[in-house]
Amino acid sequence: MRGAVPALAVGAVALLLSACGGTRSAVARTTTTSLPPLPPAVVAYVTLVGTGSSLGLGDKVAAVDVSGGGGATSLVRVGTFPDAIAVAPDGSEAYVTSYASDTLTPIDLSTGKALPPIPAGSGPAGVAISPDGKIAYVTDAGATPLGHTVTPIDLATRRALAPITVGAGPQGIAITPNGQTAYVADAGAIVTGQTGPVGDTVTPIDLATRRALPPITVGNAPTAVTVSPDGATLYVANSSSGSVTPISVVAGTAGTPVPVDGSPQALAFAPGDSTTLYVASAPSAVAPGDTVTPVSVTAGTAGAPVTVCKSPAGIAIEASTAWVSCAGSGTLTPVDLATRKVGTPVPVAGGPYAIALATRAQGAQRARPKR
Repeated sequence: MRGAVPALAVGAVALLLSACGGTRSAVARTTTTSLPPLPPAVVAYVTLVGTGSSLGLGDKVAAVDVSGGGGATSLVRVGTFPDAIAVAPDGSEAYVTSYASDTLTPIDLSTGKALPPIPAGSGPAGVAISPDGKIAYVTDAGATPLGHTVTPIDLATRRALAPITVGAGPQGIAITPNGQTAYVADAGAIVTGQTGPVGDTVTPIDLATRRALPPITVGNAPTAVTVSPDGATLYVANSSSGSVTPISVVAGTAGTPVPVDGSPQALAFAPGDSTTLYVASAPSAVAPGDTVTPVSVTAGTAGAPVTVCKSPAGIAIEASTAWVSCAGSGTLTPVDLATRKVGTPVPVAGGPYAIALATRAQGAQRARPKR
């Protein structure tokens, strides 16, 4: 399956930068009269899908403090096969889709506790949060039969709204910064147990009317999508075509696909920078993968791929560091985007998959009175 997303749709997500793509957000820092403010801690929230014979049976999210290159890790139990994760625009909660449990699980980021799961559609695979933080849009990939819908979930009432019909086997989803349009990757049958053809379209959704617009043809098995920070262009990871397709948000037309190394699984932009797209790729039948490839948006060309780890599944970026979740090697691997050098991997057991980043105000936590 694809890595999470949206643009870090996840991403990881207001602060989601993943297989499904995102925007970033932060919890406001607080100060006290007795303690000076501390810089915010950066926390990577990584879904764990299992490994080996337990692949697909994972049911946890790892919270990894990566401020100093990788620190303390805590675990939060969610539903089975946590496929994607997104963080609310105000940084208060994260939301995890669990493919095998048909749920969306909120996580209170101030306490690190999972809240009661919310019923979603069949086989929820991707999630994106509206810029106003009111609605979570969950793709319903299904199994047999394939899913064909996106389920909006009212985050105030924790209730699902009327589903929106899209293409078959929807995976990644991303929302434009202005909140007007969502884009859904119609991957088709790409997951074990699904039957039917592989997809090759992206379906736009008018979020004012919650109606699907005509699909846009891209490459084979589109899984991850993300929108550039300036809102001008959508990018689609064609996992079976070894390419990334740009789509003009204004014109609604696909541009020339950009070939990349391996099978692209996740996409991310650095916060506020629409010039370079970073593509995390697993191995394919014709290319070695296990890389992160920078793509020049202006030139429409890929740069030299950077070898990172085994089976990259998700990517999220904070400042000048990309964090890559590597399901095959059980690590969270940092990449310095200025030097394109790989840092020391952080071990994360359990099949690290989708990833989202959020900031935590250390000063506020330090000043909290004891109970």
